[in-house]
Amino acid sequence: MKGFFITGTDTGVGKTEVAYCLAKLFSEKGLKVGVMKPVATGVKKLCRDAVLLKKASSSKDPMDYINPVSMKLPLAPLVASIMENQKIDLRIIGKRFRKLNADNDMMIVEGIGGVMVPISKTGRRIFYVLDMILKMKLPVIIVSRPNLGTINHTLLTIEILNKNGIEIAGIIFNYTTRIKKDLSIKTNPEIIEKLSGVRALGVMPYHKNRDKRRIKWLRKIEL
Repeated sequence: MKGFFITGTDTGVGKTEVAYCLAKLFSEKGLKVGVMKPVATGVKKLCRDAVLLKKASSSKDPMDYINPVSMKLPLAPLVASIMENQKIDLRIIGKRFRKLNADNDMMIVEGIGGVMVPISKTGRRIFYVLDMILKMKLPVIIVSRPNLGTINHTLLTIEILNKNGIEIAGIIFNYTTRIKKDLSIKTNPEIIEKLSGVRALGVMPYHKNRDKRRIKWLRKIEL
């Protein structure tokens, strides 16, 4: 099974934008693309990220499979579940992932926040986004900020993925807003690639229309 788990160095770095573009491109290439946002918070009705992924992939899969768990409070899932008195059933997430995985040519899974965001707790055992990646066994694409501070956040993310034996397909540096290209932005991708040994797949430029965002870097991913 081919696919990618999209994680980020932080929240708000543009995981949905990258996942959207990947799902759309692979769908346009004729692949049957399964998409998933396993856990979402800050959701009032339908999960916006899940709706976008469903649209991008032209998926016919039901929304409760694409987004099995959603909560109203905009917090880390573990915290939101405690405050809302809602149990997160990891078995349901796993079961629905396996079904989508079996029914589609490839999977695009969007995580929540970064790799150490806590999802649930059973006794003393805390289940993180990292554990979800390990369970799903998909190579990871890291979405990172292009500006100052991204070296630290990106290298920390890479380090914990490497320590857990997780395959990293590469890093996308995503512009979530229009920002001036200073010296840090110009040098960060090359520096991170050299320090980590992980491929900088390229930069996702900002555009207010997500359908017009370029994804030339995709040719560097081995499919």
